[in-house]
Amino acid sequence: MTDLFFESLALDRIDLVARLVTSSNCQEEDRELALFWIAEMTAALIDELNKIEKNSYQNHLTDS
Repeated sequence: MTDLFFESLALDRIDLVARLVTSSNCQEEDRELALFWIAEMTAALIDELNKIEKNSYQNHLTDS
């Protein structure tokens, strides 16, 4: 089983930024920056999860 601790932290950060930006009266520039950060963090998380999935699949093939 894969430990997804850091990926879980990344999801928590994405959630926090999204909640803060939607529930506060921030300026449009701040909101745009927050959305950019969310997009960056999400893309990095997807890349990392794809690597984990690929490694897990390869390990499963070599174990069989």
